[in-house]
Amino acid sequence: MQGLLRKLLFVVTALALSGCATTYVPISWGQGDAVKKLSKDDLFLSALFNRYDPDRSTLRVSGTSFEEVMMPNEVKLHLGAYRPDTKLIYRNLYQQYTDAQLRKVMLHELAHHVWFNGMSTQQRDEWRLYLTRNPTPLQAMVRSNYKQGTDYDSEDFAFAVEYARPSDLEQLATLKILTVEELNKIMKDKSPEGVEPPKGPPLVHTAEALRPTDTDIDVDAPQVTPPKSAQEQKDRGPQHEIY
Repeated sequence: MQGLLRKLLFVVTALALSGCATTYVPISWGQGDAVKKLSKDDLFLSALFNRYDPDRSTLRVSGTSFEEVMMPNEVKLHLGAYRPDTKLIYRNLYQQYTDAQLRKVMLHELAHHVWFNGMSTQQRDEWRLYLTRNPTPLQAMVRSNYKQGTDYDSEDFAFAVEYARPSDLEQLATLKILTVEELNKIMKDKSPEGVEPPKGPPLVHTAEALRPTDTDIDVDAPQVTPPKSAQEQKDRGPQHEIY
């Protein structure tokens, strides 16, 4: 009897240590109407989608799913992911979403899409310089929670977009990511200073990716996605995003 109990204890311990798998599916899977509506009706989302993903290809439902191993108590906290190799935004299959949560996931992950596929090297450098001069507590949170090898710059940008301060929005306009007209409408529509920054453990997995260069990008006009051939290889480890 004691031998059986020891075996059962061993199995339970092994399962607890190994965790379980969370399945990520394209964000439109089962949420297509809500996702499409948000991409068109939300001022911030529509401005970014119309410029950097006018066909809403990051929201297509035809992509393959993938899994991430995590502890059982973490599953409900993982809201979404962006994979630059597939250029798709994903959601947690087992999470029930409110419209506000869907918007947060879409805004954060679309920002990753813009960073990897729509911004020139000059724009990214200018954004880094801006954050150096205007730091946010979110940067410290990312660096204290994310694994080594994470593309911190991409995470900094995604969180700045998701939890945009007025100065962040103005910098997006300075970099031609938003137009002045879009900036004015967004500033009028929301109060970014009232948004609480995220707290807690790392929540979302982002896959490895190839990063684009600034080939043939005109930084004097609102930027669009560059040709697929315009990309540079960068060694990057697994990343996590926090909500």
